[in-house]
Amino acid sequence: MKKLFCLALLAGATVSAQACGPYRDSWGGSDKAAHFGVSAALGVGASRLSDDTATAVGLALIPGLAKELYDAGQDCNRFSWRDMAWNAAGAYVGVRTGNWLLGPTGVRYVKAF
Repeated sequence: MKKLFCLALLAGATVSAQACGPYRDSWGGSDKAAHFGVSAALGVGASRLSDDTATAVGLALIPGLAKELYDAGQDCNRFSWRDMAWNAAGAYVGVRTGNWLLGPTGVRYVKAF
């Protein structure tokens, strides 16, 4: 009985180790648009918190970094530098867009008629 229990535990451990399969993370994966979009929105918000572009981008990257660190601690998941690249691109675009649209003193974009 004890041997059967040990074999069952070993078989369960083997199956769970193989259930993850090979790690795949392409540059055009289905979650990359979400990384870009959320970071861009956070970048627009961060542009209101700091006039310095680098500081605002850094602030916008904090949630993306926290998410990747969380992913690194999960089974069958890893820290993704490609996700972080999309986060950085989105944060930069968001900060620049926020600075362009909102300006340092509020809404700056005016549509001319």
